[in-house]
Amino acid sequence: MSEPGRGTIFKIYWPAASEVPGEEAPPKPEAPARGGTETILIVDDEADIRDLTTEALETSGYTVVQAASGEEALTIYLARDEAIDLVIMDLNMPGMGGRQCLLELIHLDSEARVLVASGYSADGPAGEILGLGAAGFIGKPYRISELLASIRDILDR
Repeated sequence: MSEPGRGTIFKIYWPAASEVPGEEAPPKPEAPARGGTETILIVDDEADIRDLTTEALETSGYTVVQAASGEEALTIYLARDEAIDLVIMDLNMPGMGGRQCLLELIHLDSEARVLVASGYSADGPAGEILGLGAAGFIGKPYRISELLASIRDILDR
């Protein structure tokens, strides 16, 4: 009972919870992405992106060749003695953009495998690219683990 000047005491009993509400379980560690020994051509007008991607792919065992434009990519693709197993290409580049470069690559080599890496949504311009013959799409920015998984998925088909 409550008494004036003394207040009231309440005792509340809650069932024990196994998890704290509002806290998410710690993320499960991702399985390490598999690398490979294939040759990959990276086509992007941003040198930092080319360099970071090259470093990650080489660390995973891939041989990497870089091109800063669609025109340079076609020149490299045609001039190499060893086959290019996969092309990772940005869509938005000065000069010959990714769309035109993809069409040229497919025209030159119907077996060319191209992974489009773009800040565009897969529902927009990037989705059209998949219909033109690209083997896959990855949105920028991407995690290296996502990129490695996409690469393996395409190369293992």
